[in-house]
Amino acid sequence: MSFERDIRLLTVEAALCEPVPASRLELMGPDRERFFGGMVTAAIEGLEPGTGRFGFITDVRGRILASAAVLALEDRLWLEIPKGRGRTIIEHLDKYIVTDQVEILPLGDMASVRIAGPRSAEVLADLGASATRDLTEPWSHTQVELLDYQARLVREGHSPVPAFSLWQSSAIAPLMAEDLADAGVPQAGAEATEALRIEHGHPLWGVDYDDANLPQETGIEDAVDYEKGCYLGQEIVARIHYRGQPARRMCRLVFEPGHTPASGAAIEFDGRPAGTVTSVSPSPRDDAAIGLALLPRRAVDALPEALVRIEGRKVRFKPLDT
Repeated sequence: MSFERDIRLLTVEAALCEPVPASRLELMGPDRERFFGGMVTAAIEGLEPGTGRFGFITDVRGRILASAAVLALEDRLWLEIPKGRGRTIIEHLDKYIVTDQVEILPLGDMASVRIAGPRSAEVLADLGASATRDLTEPWSHTQVELLDYQARLVREGHSPVPAFSLWQSSAIAPLMAEDLADAGVPQAGAEATEALRIEHGHPLWGVDYDDANLPQETGIEDAVDYEKGCYLGQEIVARIHYRGQPARRMCRLVFEPGHTPASGAAIEFDGRPAGTVTSVSPSPRDDAAIGLALLPRRAVDALPEALVRIEGRKVRFKPLDT
């Protein structure tokens, strides 16, 4: 496989590709929506079965404990959160259960198979999952039969190209992926998937931001509903929103040709430390490398003339939310 071939598959055709590593939880009980609605920045109360939202699970200081894709089923909620955060989030949520009728369980036996690209819906429909064409909204989902497998099919949000995940038992998912490949679905490498993510400007929890960060610093604007009811940390998150002054902002980086720093490389602005590179990859469009980083407000406020320096070389940058 070549990088250029994989980029073409993902931007013109469709291909199997590695999903972002994730943990999954299940919330059951009659109070599940009301309870979890008080823990997450997205509006999830009243979600119809087959729909979903993306938000942040925050603490009392408004810091992001995890990102969460929330899927509403008939009698439960499924959460997709960053890999390895399951125990922490269960312990966090359990602290706030008082009289609520809700049960939080790990879905440790769940994995996913991912198909991405403009023709992904067509490919899945041709293989038997005709309901794919009805999943037009981000995080919409349904049960499908595909190549004699039963799976929960999810239309991903925040993807640079149309993408679908097939949620399946972790024992069955590799077999499904093999059968999809045998049915003629090509595979794209992780390098191309990562390049498109960075170009699209979608930061990941645990890679580009973590529990030291506030929602507005990520640049993922649709993760917070400012009109929903109360949730942990809402007052702080709302105050920053209406004042418009996050301390840091997630930015795209564009390096000079021939300059590809490693993730973790130190960034300087105006002769002072200004963070580190969090993600970096070849550009899917040209010879320059691209990256992501959280930069301080003093650098962002100096735009459009501002440049930062990494390893002594000038680097252009732009906030994700502009």
